[in-house]
Amino acid sequence: MGMYAELRVAQWVVGKALAPVADGVLGAWAATKNFGPNVEALSTELLLVKATLEQAAHKELGGPAMEMLLQKLRESGQIAEDLLDELDYFRIHDELHGTYEAADEHGKGCVRNLALNARHTVKAVGKLVNCCAWQHATHRQRSRNNPSSSSNVNQEVSGCMPKFGKLLPLSSSPHPHVGDDDRGNEQETPKLEFNRVDFSRRMKGIVEKLQFMRNEINKILIHCEPRPVLDITQSRPITKGRIDEPKLYGRDHVMNSIIHDIIEGQYCDKSVTVIPVVGPGGMGKTTLIQHIYRSQQVQNHFPVMIWICVSLSFNLDKVLDQIKTCTPAVVKEKVGSTTEDLIEQRLKSKRFLLVLDDIWQISNGDDWGKLLSTLNKSEKKGSMILVTTRFQAIAQKVETSGHSIKLNGLESKEFRKLFLAFVFGDEQYPRDKHFLLETGDKIMEKLKGSPLAAKSVGRLLSKDLSLRHWKRVLESKEWEKQTADNEIMPALKLSYDFLPFHLQQCFSYSGLFPEDYHFGSHELIGLWVGLDILIPSGQNQTFEDIGLSNLSDLVVHGFFREEGTDGDLWYVMHDLLHDLALNVASHDCLSLRLSDVGSMEIRSSICHLSISTYDFGEYAVSCENLKSEMEGLKTRFKVEHLQTLMLFGEMDEGFVNIFSDFFGEVNTLCVLHFPNMLCPVESMLHNFSGLLHLRYLCLGTDESQMHLPLIISKFYHLRILDLRLWDGRRDLPEDMSNLAKLCHFYVPSDDQLHSDIYNVGKLKLLEELKVFQVNKKSEGFEAKQLEHLTKLRELGMYNLEKLDTTEEAAQAKLMEKKYLRSLTLDWDSKRSSVEPGAEAAVLERLQPHEDLQVLCIRGHGGSSCPTWLGDELAVEALQSLWLDGVSWEVFPSLGKAWDLRKLRLENISGLKEVIMEKSFCMLVKLELIGLGSFEKWVYPAELEASLDGEQLPADTHMFPFLQVLMIEDCPKFLEFPISNHILYPNWFPKLQKLQIHDCPEFSSVIHISWIESLRHVRIRQVKVLKEFTYSKSSDGAELEIVGEGYLHRLDQVLVFDKEIGYPKQSLQRLSIRNSRAFLSSFSRHSFPSSLQFLELVGVEDLGTLEPLSNLYFVTELTVCWCGEDLKCQGLQSLLTTGGHLRELKVLGSPGFFADWDPNPRRALENVEVGEEQHTQLVSSTLRKLYTDDAAGLLSAPICSFLSSSLTKLELSGHVTEGMEHFSKEQEDALQLLSSLEELAFLCLPVLQQLPVGLHNLTNLKVLSISECLEVSSLPKDGLPKSLQELHVAHLCSRELIQQCMGLVGTIPTIRTYY
Repeated sequence: MGMYAELRVAQWVVGKALAPVADGVLGAWAATKNFGPNVEALSTELLLVKATLEQAAHKELGGPAMEMLLQKLRESGQIAEDLLDELDYFRIHDELHGTYEAADEHGKGCVRNLALNARHTVKAVGKLVNCCAWQHATHRQRSRNNPSSSSNVNQEVSGCMPKFGKLLPLSSSPHPHVGDDDRGNEQETPKLEFNRVDFSRRMKGIVEKLQFMRNEINKILIHCEPRPVLDITQSRPITKGRIDEPKLYGRDHVMNSIIHDIIEGQYCDKSVTVIPVVGPGGMGKTTLIQHIYRSQQVQNHFPVMIWICVSLSFNLDKVLDQIKTCTPAVVKEKVGSTTEDLIEQRLKSKRFLLVLDDIWQISNGDDWGKLLSTLNKSEKKGSMILVTTRFQAIAQKVETSGHSIKLNGLESKEFRKLFLAFVFGDEQYPRDKHFLLETGDKIMEKLKGSPLAAKSVGRLLSKDLSLRHWKRVLESKEWEKQTADNEIMPALKLSYDFLPFHLQQCFSYSGLFPEDYHFGSHELIGLWVGLDILIPSGQNQTFEDIGLSNLSDLVVHGFFREEGTDGDLWYVMHDLLHDLALNVASHDCLSLRLSDVGSMEIRSSICHLSISTYDFGEYAVSCENLKSEMEGLKTRFKVEHLQTLMLFGEMDEGFVNIFSDFFGEVNTLCVLHFPNMLCPVESMLHNFSGLLHLRYLCLGTDESQMHLPLIISKFYHLRILDLRLWDGRRDLPEDMSNLAKLCHFYVPSDDQLHSDIYNVGKLKLLEELKVFQVNKKSEGFEAKQLEHLTKLRELGMYNLEKLDTTEEAAQAKLMEKKYLRSLTLDWDSKRSSVEPGAEAAVLERLQPHEDLQVLCIRGHGGSSCPTWLGDELAVEALQSLWLDGVSWEVFPSLGKAWDLRKLRLENISGLKEVIMEKSFCMLVKLELIGLGSFEKWVYPAELEASLDGEQLPADTHMFPFLQVLMIEDCPKFLEFPISNHILYPNWFPKLQKLQIHDCPEFSSVIHISWIESLRHVRIRQVKVLKEFTYSKSSDGAELEIVGEGYLHRLDQVLVFDKEIGYPKQSLQRLSIRNSRAFLSSFSRHSFPSSLQFLELVGVEDLGTLEPLSNLYFVTELTVCWCGEDLKCQGLQSLLTTGGHLRELKVLGSPGFFADWDPNPRRALENVEVGEEQHTQLVSSTLRKLYTDDAAGLLSAPICSFLSSSLTKLELSGHVTEGMEHFSKEQEDALQLLSSLEELAFLCLPVLQQLPVGLHNLTNLKVLSISECLEVSSLPKDGLPKSLQELHVAHLCSRELIQQCMGLVGTIPTIRTYY
């Protein structure tokens, strides 16, 4: 860690240490308990230290000694924080339990105080100079070895003054579960003891230590010069337009696309266009732009070309000066013109290319607009500005083209070429260096496609082409130690140095998570909260607000990448950035893999530790060695000073046996993360009950019988309790409400643990209470418990039928909860009786604050909506509304809910129509489910009057922002309120997902152009349609249509453009079933040429395959039950002359192959063609064929045509079930299929014998026979020697099966089924 980084950390630690006394509560309490002077002296000294550090920040500091002094000062500040933290713990305990261990509260004067001091003095002398106020750890360790030792120790401590000796209990009342049979082996809840005199001595000692170090540092600061203002740009290389890397790897497509758009594409006829190229450091942004800049096409296109390396500070005057310098002067320039005027004169009639490389920030927001204003004066179209930056925010600010070019890691194949070029000077391994291949591949995987990493590490490897060197580089990640400016780590660290200090902390501590970890925001924020990184700057800010803001900033700066969707969002850190995080935090953070225990460089100052146990199984056989290595690890840093402990992977019994002793002395943890426990946490941390500093606790298990630790309710400083992954017993301690500082209690998905918090009203800082069951018990669950929970952001109130009076409802004081954003109000749908009047009155009194955003009302038995949700809408900020199972006759109009984004109406039997309010214009998601009486949509009265009976105009945007529309189980729903029952894209321009299920009367027709604009459509069980599914992804689109008996033509459900026909855009898979007159909906070619898969079932007007002749890319074709007269004309074009058909299935057309002669010479007998063309035409692409037209297929011309390609043939009898024998011609034709590897005879119930000559199929590996009851034997001339598998199954004769079983041993695999 650098000098000033150490200084900032010391300032942060001292600031944290002052936190317990900042509000004066601890000081006021201590002042009445004979600790006032101690606390005052320590807080004053901490303030002086803070002031000293602030002064040091403005001085020029240097030398390792000064850095060590600051580190020692930081460590002393941490001790001071722990002391005040412990004292505050006892303050909280006194308030909760009325105990008097810390000081006299009985008012018995000097005698009482003297006695207390005397007792504690005796304890202090008896213990000599014990350095910790908590004595329980040693006692507990002894008690494991000697059951009687606990009482002996107690006598030893307090025996001299038995009247005053007392242990402070950690539980004010017995836990309800203690004594249960299933907790029979659990130890009694431990007790903690507070040593008054020892504590006072320790406070005095740390004050003296801080004072001494502060004075010494002040003496040094007197002789230090003021610190100069450093410019980060001094360390940035100046880039130029010349090409530094002669070959561009993996970016050719991007480069060519940009050049095309610039010269002859979308930008060539526009005014100045700005294209930003954005990506992390080392991704090759500058290299890409250099190759574009030096392209001959680009050079010829732009008379004026300017390259400016901007770096940290975007200085408008400097940029304009450089543009002026690089721009050729013109005749008759005005003397005395400003820089802007000169640029305008010089560029007025010239097309220019300006590169602004490496922009980090634009401090003055107007500067960019001023630059564009100057450059836009050019009259020549097609000028360009190319910008490179690491920051998405910069890209969004400067782009004019509507998008930016995002560079991530190179694709693996291209990265491999680049990497090898840097190592060997060539893109291939030399033959004599092949032994390096495996290790090299592992190194490449670590670098995740970073071009700069390839260059940096490649050069490192090229110095020594030995396996030993390469393995050392891999295992020790030696690239982290390179310090030159053009190496990967310094390049990435520059981005880190640019971050403000609070973001540096957030990023660096995130390295405690394993590589390639998918972070949930709650995990990151939990860690940051536990380490006191997030400091609210105002009363309205919560830890989560600050954490999400910091996380967003780190995403913008490129340190995290978002993945998933808003509903399921997670964050990923590039491996190289993970290395950087551990590198910059190496002074106090250690992320340990078991394989690295003996080899890692570990500093004595480590206080944050994570261990990955994923590879523990590899070490299970050498547990003693691992245990020995861990013991050695204890000598390299002080385990007892750990503030963070995180385990990733299983914590099983074997792991506990090795590590429990290692962690036996841990007592200052603030963060504990054990998400996958197979053993109780107490077995791992013997001192678990003494972790009084815990701020963040995460416990998880899959062991259904594991109990929650009773002690968690005694961690009074706990701010976040994460039990999301807890699948054990749900037995919360009854005194959970003692955790007065708890902000977040994350629970498993059923949210049931929230409902078990007794006296939850004491948790005044709690931000989510997803399930509160009103009057669950006779006391502790009343509605008034919610009165003081003013910080709540999410609340679910259940069993509201148990609220007997409106007064009880009013006690919840929902209207006063100004931070509440999500509210669920639930009446049990299975309640025995409903009182509409009482329930209506209760709901009226449960009016929330006006800023509520998400509301769910379920099971309410009143006759109308509350007034605060109706015409007198009081929750105008509402963004999401879910009404489920309400009995209302009067529904909210929601005309004032202009911010409503999501609406869900479910299981409401009385709702007949949905009024399309003007406020629905902001809807993003609309769900209508289980509305038994819902028939139609209607317009609001004023719009209905203006239309005067006319339908909505075709260009009207009914729901301009709607992305998801779901209508399910609405048996009377007929149609959308649109003209001619046709849905056009204009009505739902943003829609991405449409689902309509189980609406048997629905009959609206959808325009195909609208389907193309969506990503997912599923319509099931509606009129004339059994299934309609459409999905679109980056790989293309897929459409499946399955009709019911009433579907005769496809245009009953889809409207097509008669000229264009089916959608052409990227449709790759199409399935049409049960549309008899499909082709009558089209003209010209009926199918898009992009298809790769086509299935037609029950399309009876097909006739031939000529309509498919344009499907050059189709690889799989299924044509079933498409008319008995269907012929194969048109098939040949799919199999030759550029066709790609690999798999064909034809059923239900008995004459499909009849009289087909695919011989191309005969087809072209009147055309002069070269021999080369003949060869190309006779080559078939078909590999798999399934057909029931065996009679038509098995002809010499057809089998000759297919002989070179067909590897699998399945002959079935769906139509030819009357076939008894194969003719001699058919048997001979079958033998022509020399490439066959799999052959099957299926559903041929009257076939008497298999064809002879099968033994001539010398490549046959698999033969299957099924449902051929009359076939009693295999061919007399035998089976081919190449056969590997023989399958006889389902309705085959016993004789055949017995004969096959007799071949066991001659054929590797024989499977028979009766």
